[in-house]
Amino acid sequence: MTYQRREWRFERAGWAVMAMLLLAGLLGLLGYGPLSRTQVGTQGALMVRYDRLQRASAPTEYHFQADASLARNGELRLRFDDALLDEVEMESILPEPVQTRAGPGYTEFVFAMDGAEGPPARLQFQFKPATFGHVRGRVRTQGAEPLVIDQIILP
Repeated sequence: MTYQRREWRFERAGWAVMAMLLLAGLLGLLGYGPLSRTQVGTQGALMVRYDRLQRASAPTEYHFQADASLARNGELRLRFDDALLDEVEMESILPEPVQTRAGPGYTEFVFAMDGAEGPPARLQFQFKPATFGHVRGRVRTQGAEPLVIDQIILP
């Protein structure tokens, strides 16, 4: 009987672990879901929405919103650290940038944008992570605090 009780305890612990993994998956702790989504930045300046947990080779997106006051001479410049773009396959950028520049440690995308009175710009970067691991980098634009994007790419 002692062996049977020990086996039942082990079985109950296994069921509890499986239930916790199922709940974590539904909430997004193992990939896509409400706890995986995050937003960085401030409304009325520069802001980005993205998934903290992503899968390698699975399509994903950065959704930026930039206030019109950040435009200089009709252009909005977003400068990405190479840490964010080195290991991804960029699929599309909407709207398409008018110019792309690369420098030491960064890639800059230039977008046409109306003056300070226009609506906020909505930019969408669609890509696929090529590898897995921890990815952390900054996105900067003149006139706003840098945004820190921190992600974990799962295999």
